[in-house]
Amino acid sequence: MGRSKIKMEQVQDTNTKQVTFSKRRLGLFKKASELATLCNAEVGIVVFSPGNKPYTFGKPNFDLIAERFKNEFEESDSFETSGCSSRGSIARQDKKICKRLDSINEEAEAEKKQGEDLHKWLESAEEERFNKPIEEFTLEELKEFEAKMKRLEGGIQINLNNMQASSSLLKISMQSCK
Repeated sequence: MGRSKIKMEQVQDTNTKQVTFSKRRLGLFKKASELATLCNAEVGIVVFSPGNKPYTFGKPNFDLIAERFKNEFEESDSFETSGCSSRGSIARQDKKICKRLDSINEEAEAEKKQGEDLHKWLESAEEERFNKPIEEFTLEELKEFEAKMKRLEGGIQINLNNMQASSSLLKISMQSCK
């Protein structure tokens, strides 16, 4: 025997309603978790019980997702209401874009300087130690050198991803104002 089909109509009995809500809420959260895991999606759900109690689910974290939604909603809402139609709103949008661009340029300069400093440090501090043919390295030196390179690569990759994301957001905001 399979499951019997349930009519989609409001449950009248309060106890049955609460049990149905609890079971369906857990099922909904499970499906949301599966969606997040399978698709690497960020998911946030708010459900209010029949007794008006809020239940939330978020992956990776509901607060982060809610804050992100709020910020994006406020930005798009303020952009839509202004419509980029008046000179004042265009000037504000331009100023905002210029601030973002300046910030991105500052980050890029800081990363460049950090890379140069790191390069100088590697050359000076490790010059004697790592300035020999790789065949002469001990196993311990090779492992240490590999760990340093992986840390350097990880830091560069994180900064590159942040800069690409900022650049994409800047391009999108510039295109939407045209």
